[in-house]
Amino acid sequence: MQVTRQTTVQDAIHMSEEAAAIFEKHGVCVEYECPEAILDFPIEDCQDMCHIDDVDALVEDLNKLFDN
Repeated sequence: MQVTRQTTVQDAIHMSEEAAAIFEKHGVCVEYECPEAILDFPIEDCQDMCHIDDVDALVEDLNKLFDN
């Protein structure tokens, strides 16, 4: 499965245990810093809700993880 800006945070996190580390690399610990409701939102909404500066880079890094 390819990750897009519309993939939910929960779907991305459940694809791999390592996905949470990718979110952390981009400045947010989903487990501790985001409200639980964010899990049902598309990744692109993290830009405002979780203060991620570059959602496109996050999506790219997640896809690199899942391609391996």
